Amino acid sequence: MVIKCILFGIDDTLYDASLQKYLARMNAVRAMIEAGLPVDPETAFNTLKAIVAEYGEDYDRHFDRMLERLGLRVSPRIIAAAVAAYHDTKFAYLRPHPETVPTLLKLRDHGYKIGVASAGNPVKQWEKLIRLGLQHLFHHVVIAKEVGYETLEWHVFEKALKALNSTPKESLFVGCSLSEELVHAKAAGLLTVRVKRGSHRSETPKTPGETPDYEISNLTEIFKIIEEMK
Repeated sequence: MVIKCILFGIDDTLYDASLQKYLARMNAVRAMIEAGLPVDPETAFNTLKAIVAEYGEDYDRHFDRMLERLGLRVSPRIIAAAVAAYHDTKFAYLRPHPETVPTLLKLRDHGYKIGVASAGNPVKQWEKLIRLGLQHLFHHVVIAKEVGYETLEWHVFEKALKALNSTPKESLFVGCSLSEELVHAKAAGLLTVRVKRGSHRSETPKTPGETPDYEISNLTEIFKIIEEMK
């Protein structure tokens, strides 16, 4: 089987999103306490974590809801301190994995079509690619909501492959989440490669559809998989 196209997820696949989010939230909590939040760090962090889980990552009032959950008055000063610390940390840790750029360049040099298939807020996902300096390396990028879907379902992969003039049997999807990414890629007929890192590292397949065809710990291992399939 000849592979012609490789699609990638973004979070944790191309950069360490899990570490970035953890440190950004922890530093936001520390800044809130320095600004007068009368709560210990562990309680504050766990409350913020629960709020994010409840409202979703794209919600823009996490800190407001956090203060309310703690039974406190919403304080503009405390919220501003949190927002500043969060974004300072977020941008400081928005860096590609060391092997990301060399791997993408090598794939391009060898004639492979490379792309991105991702869910999430389109503006935020594009911002990540731009700040990571990766947006020009991909031949095509598809964000689910930009093409009319809320999640990364199989139709999104279908549209990505059509744009790249490739078929599922000629394509790999490389991602970290079994339940949010790989299961949909497999449903679209692609071979799936799981990168075991980030917050999804300990995930185990719950259905045959979530079972990846390959597992790697570093993007450079993609070349071994491609070579084995020739």
